[in-house]
Amino acid sequence: MQRNFFSLAGFVTLFCLMAFWLMAAPIQPAALAMPRFQTQPQAETFFGTILRNGHNFVLSDSATKSKYTLDNPRMASRYEGTTVKVTGTIDMASNSIHVEAIQPIV
Repeated sequence: MQRNFFSLAGFVTLFCLMAFWLMAAPIQPAALAMPRFQTQPQAETFFGTILRNGHNFVLSDSATKSKYTLDNPRMASRYEGTTVKVTGTIDMASNSIHVEAIQPIV
């Protein structure tokens, strides 16, 4: 009987210590609890017409009146003047698209 009492007392003590530790630990907002490494941006789809701008090519989106520099001029040059669908990731700092694929819209 005394042995069971000490086991029960040990369990209760351990339970109380864990509960106290959990309550004392600071609760972080979900944004701060996220890992601190950056994940790769997700590819997006953009529609527009490819135009030449000096040595560069831009995707001109008439619907949003936006222009994005395309980072692959060799791939873009084949579609100059064509309405296309561009798949890639956008870099808002440089207003450019890292091109993964270009498909003409028929």
